[in-house]
Amino acid sequence: MLPADPRAVGRISRFSRIVGIACAIIGGWALLWGLGFLLFGDLFLDAVSEADQGNIAIARWGLGGGITVSGAVFTIVAVVILHRLRTLRKVPQQSVLAVDARGISVVGMGSADYADLISIHARIGPRPIYWSTTMAKTAGNELAATLTGRSRTMHELVIRRRSGPDIRADLSMHTSPASFTQLVDQLRGLLAPCSIPVEFRR
Repeated sequence: MLPADPRAVGRISRFSRIVGIACAIIGGWALLWGLGFLLFGDLFLDAVSEADQGNIAIARWGLGGGITVSGAVFTIVAVVILHRLRTLRKVPQQSVLAVDARGISVVGMGSADYADLISIHARIGPRPIYWSTTMAKTAGNELAATLTGRSRTMHELVIRRRSGPDIRADLSMHTSPASFTQLVDQLRGLLAPCSIPVEFRR
């Protein structure tokens, strides 16, 4: 078993709380403005525009509806983040990785029974930049990684299984190079009787 590092959990909790509160504030204001525009937008548009009532109604519903939907999305995201944060706080001693009588599991990533396992590949190396569809999203990913304290060096564990896609986990927030090496050695010893290879690459 690999227990979660309390410092890493604390960093993730603080970051999640900030993001959740920000989304809640944005969502609340957007809902307020969106619903207000749906109800009273015609008064504002009448004052600033000379368009006919039909176009004003379309603009009111389009703008008000768009802002309201955006507010609802931000609010839902805030609820999900804050709910997960509450769950995380309730289980501060949760193991990141566990090996039991059934198989191996990584919290939040998935699990595999021994019969389903093909092999395990471990690696210590530089963390790649996770490019997104835009530079802004890529920068956001890197900022989030920095704020949550993710190292530039990955301690990656790849669990290959027959029934689904590989389980990939970066354990660098919870292990040092020495403890990660020790973890790989323990996995190799535990899985050797099942003839499941554990490969380690630096």
